[in-house]
Order: sequence, then structure tokens, then C-alpha cells
Amino acid sequence: MVNSNKYKTVFLSDIHLGFNGCQSDRLKNFLDNIEAERIFLVGDIVDLWSMKENFFWPKSHQIVLDKFISLQRSGTKIKYISGNHDDPLRDEALTKSLGEGDYPYKGIISALKSFSPSESYVLKNKIHGNILVIHGDQYDIVTSNAKWVSKLGGIIYDGLISLNRPLSKYLKRLTKNIVNKAGNFQKLVENECKRGGYDGLMCGHIHKPEIRKFENYSYLNTGDWIESCTAIVEDENEGLSLIEFDKNNTVKIIKSL
Repeated sequence: MVNSNKYKTVFLSDIHLGFNGCQSDRLKNFLDNIEAERIFLVGDIVDLWSMKENFFWPKSHQIVLDKFISLQRSGTKIKYISGNHDDPLRDEALTKSLGEGDYPYKGIISALKSFSPSESYVLKNKIHGNILVIHGDQYDIVTSNAKWVSKLGGIIYDGLISLNRPLSKYLKRLTKNIVNKAGNFQKLVENECKRGGYDGLMCGHIHKPEIRKFENYSYLNTGDWIESCTAIVEDENEGLSLIEFDKNNTVKIIKSL
């Protein structure tokens, strides 16, 4: 991995603009400190779930969205992959109604539509092969089969993070670990790679940054911008790494594939 802040591709997920736990200022600093030919937004970029319950859109969140729009206009290719917290983007009719109706976030929806959202993308990497890029909620049994449980958990988490960020972080991670073990998240990811003939899978969703080589496939998780402030990056030679943007505004390589 070339130790530089210039990348071929940057993969970000779980930013959760519109949620009060989003570290928008830190993300803006990160975007100002890097150069990228392409940026993949791998789901849950805007938290439409949270905003529907309690509309929250401070100036700092609009600044981040405007930054992505500005980058796209200046030549950076932006690819938007929808997640479960921005799942209205998966329904063309619903997306249209939100963008045209009398909703407080219709301008936000219009901006997101400019990124031509899709549900997945296959990254062709000359070193690591074909990697499916997808949000990851498809492999979460709670989100897939009991959405109301996931939404309730989000409301509770929203309240906790306002009161005690370390406690909310611990409880969310504990809950995610229990659910993912019970639902065989990793096994479902492996099965997806086998089924589709992919050499790897990159996702977000579980807010657990990771980069790991298994026997038959690679697994990459972008993390989030509520707690970990991480991303997956592809350098100019197409090497893949997990990076963190720390509180000192420094990019640190955590691990390379």
C-alpha cells in the first residue's frame, strides 16, 4: 500500500447524515485531506429512518452532502449503493414521491438521486479479483426479517448516544455481535461469494471495520462514521487497505489485504 492520501477509490459507508451521532465535521476534514478518482458510498449515507421519526439536519450535515456534490461536479466519480437506513432509494416510485412531495427532506432526496443509486456493484480489482460491493443488510436476519426490531434499536441507540457515547458504542457492538453470530452473517457472506463466483465481498452495515483474507474469499468492511471513522481505500496499484481518520486529522493504515 502506498502511504499517501491520494487514492484510486475510497469506500465509505454508514455515515448516517440526519442522525445526531454522525461525526460530520470529522468526515468533512477527511474529505478535505484526500484525493480520490472515485468515491463509493456504500449505504446508510443519509439516515432516512431517523429523520422520519425526528427530522434532524444541521448545517454540518448539509456541508458534507454539498461536498460530495462538489466533488462529483469537479470530476470525482461518485457511486451510491443504498442501505437499509436509506432504503427508500431502492424503490423508484417511493423515491420519486419523496423527492416531489411535501417532505422536509425532499431536497436531500433530490441530491441523492443525482448519484444514481443502485443496490450493488462488482469491483474488478487486478490483485484481488471481482469483489461484490453491497451494503450488507441483506445478510442480517433481523434487518431482513424483522425491520421493526432494527428500527426500535435505532431509536434507543439515538437516545443513548446523546447521553453516553462510550456506553452506546459498547451496547451496539455487543448487540450486533450477538445478532451476527446467531444469524451466521459471515457464513451468508461466504455463501454469497460462492453463489456469485466472487473473489470477495465488501460491505458496511454492522459498524465493525475489518479486512480479512479467508481461504476462498476476501472480506472487507468499511466501518462507519459514528464511532470508528474508517474507510476502505484502493491505491493507484489497486492494493486494498482499511484506514482510520483519527482525531488529529491523520490518516492511519490499520491493515492491508
